[in-house]
Amino acid sequence: MACNHKADSACPFAFTETSEEIQNHGCLPTPHGIRNMRVEHGKTWACHEEPTKPCAGAIQWLRKEGLPHQVVDPQLLTEHSDWQLYVNPMASAEA
Repeated sequence: MACNHKADSACPFAFTETSEEIQNHGCLPTPHGIRNMRVEHGKTWACHEEPTKPCAGAIQWLRKEGLPHQVVDPQLLTEHSDWQLYVNPMASAEA
């Protein structure tokens, strides 16, 4: 599960200028928001290029941080999901 980000990648785990800008506009969650999706709500962020697969960057980062990283809910979150419901640990995930 390798993450091959390009210099202009918008993936939150690419940590590029482009990804930071898109996160600031609210179009994609931050890495911290993706952490909360998984740790607090059991939801996994999908890969932008292959939305049927989990984001490899997120999985690698969570694993490195010693946090839960395995996919427990097969319904992955994408930019087309109501992902905003899952980025806050206090959010209501009644979607």
